[in-house]
Amino acid sequence: MKTANYSVRRLEVTEAAWRVIIHEGLDRASMRAIAQELGSTTGVVTHYFRDKDELMLFALERVFENLFQDMEICAKGKHGIERLEQMIFAALPFEPSGMQGWQIWLAFLGYAIGRKKLIEEHRKRYDSLRQVICQELADLQIAKLIREDINLMLEANALIALVDGIGTGYVINPEQFHPDQQRYLVQRHIRTSLVAS
Repeated sequence: MKTANYSVRRLEVTEAAWRVIIHEGLDRASMRAIAQELGSTTGVVTHYFRDKDELMLFALERVFENLFQDMEICAKGKHGIERLEQMIFAALPFEPSGMQGWQIWLAFLGYAIGRKKLIEEHRKRYDSLRQVICQELADLQIAKLIREDINLMLEANALIALVDGIGTGYVINPEQFHPDQQRYLVQRHIRTSLVAS
């Protein structure tokens, strides 16, 4: 029972950190500011996280866990090209609520600059995402639904770069990236670069 409560409280601290990051920016997301957002003392926050870097790393892990869960849910019951599309769509900010995840993600990227350990963690997360997409592409190749001559790693990187670009663009100028346009950009890339003519 204590472990469950600890875990729930740890997640509450993380969610408070996300709210501070969204409203104040990551540079102002101090342990004290997070404690205030949580309605607790700094001691409560430091009970679960030794320092800001540890808290930020856990928060980053949660962002990726949520992404992988969303991808899995969106892909469930889907097959072929549609399955790949739905997985990519899961990472995109179709709804205003998706803006928050992207704001947090971009704040983490900026915060990681000059912090070797956090850069390494970002690389690990991207590697995991790349592996998932490569596997989907390999399955599509086996099923002869995409070209046999493509480099799977290169195409996975292209899809990740496309998603990163759309997500960043949406945070900066959401009017330019309506959900229909986001879908169109992904589908156009998949159908022109991957699907055999």
